[in-house]
Amino acid sequence: MAADPVGVNSRMGIYTNFCNLFDLCAVAVPAGTAAQAQFGITVLARAFADAVALDIAALATGSQAPLDVWPLAAAGPVELVVFGAHMRGGPLVHQLTELGARWAGEITTAPRYRMSVLPTTPAKPAVTRVPDGAPGTALLGHRWQLSPAALGRFLAGLPAPMQLGKVEFDDGTWRTAFGCDASAPTGADISAYGSWPAAIATGAV
Repeated sequence: MAADPVGVNSRMGIYTNFCNLFDLCAVAVPAGTAAQAQFGITVLARAFADAVALDIAALATGSQAPLDVWPLAAAGPVELVVFGAHMRGGPLVHQLTELGARWAGEITTAPRYRMSVLPTTPAKPAVTRVPDGAPGTALLGHRWQLSPAALGRFLAGLPAPMQLGKVEFDDGTWRTAFGCDASAPTGADISAYGSWPAAIATGAV
């Protein structure tokens, strides 16, 4: 390679060499078979947009792209945990993805919270912390990663009585997550379902 970098790269990358010549990045992934032959697809992106190519390739294969390559901010991404309409597949998830947020997995709160239904359109859950000694429930949430600037824009557009604050999770950590003003009027208590999707699936919402 050191003796003949151009020649070796040309032979090894007959179908990919143009990426370097046009200052692109690419990722190739398997995409199935045709008769007895395997084939794949190559996702191309502009220079330094490696994470975009990885995300699209991950969608094509049904897998999760690695989080550590996503250039959310020079100082690193921040995390937001959501419990309702902003969960993956929810009707308001676009408010996060349009800001460049990436889904980072599931997480469960400490059993110190309750969930009830807010009278909004679309419906949203009100998550509040119970007082010491009061019965609480562990609630399932979804983690999102986004840049600090994107989180600020999201917070600026957040309607009352929704709030962002620190929530305790079952691993002992406190993370930024959705909450609700405890004085807000709410509907049915759905804490027993353990999550917003479970409550929807059973018709409780």
